[in-house]
Amino acid sequence: MNAFHVCGALFAIWALVVSFLGITRESFPSTDGAARLVGLISIVLCVAAIGTAIYTSATEEEEEGGEEASLARGV
Repeated sequence: MNAFHVCGALFAIWALVVSFLGITRESFPSTDGAARLVGLISIVLCVAAIGTAIYTSATEEEEEGGEEASLARGV
């Protein structure tokens, strides 16, 4: 498990919560400040998920035993 899994899961849970609240409450979010806060949290979670996905893919080492690993070693 890495940071992307955590951020992605938090973002998915947040999306479900916001969807549920939006469907069940006609006045959600009730104030302009609450709407800004919901938007800010959504943007932060989105950027975190995308950023950690990019970081994870850039720093991930190749797995041993794969065809690509054999080609990289010249075997």
